[in-house]
Amino acid sequence: MKKKEKINFYYLVFMLLILSMMVFPMFSIGNKVEPFIIGMPFSIIWVLFWIIVQFIGLLVFVTFDKED
Repeated sequence: MKKKEKINFYYLVFMLLILSMMVFPMFSIGNKVEPFIIGMPFSIIWVLFWIIVQFIGLLVFVTFDKED
């Protein structure tokens, strides 16, 4: 398996992980109103957290992809 194919595979797995955290079975973990964090319900913080994780992950994948 080439390095580019390996990066693409890990990228796909990473995106599926993020997607799974935003849909029904896993989202029920974060689907709560309390505790309030910075005045926002926990469910909004849950979504924002995974968006930030996705952004950082994309930066990492772009960095690895540019090394070729």
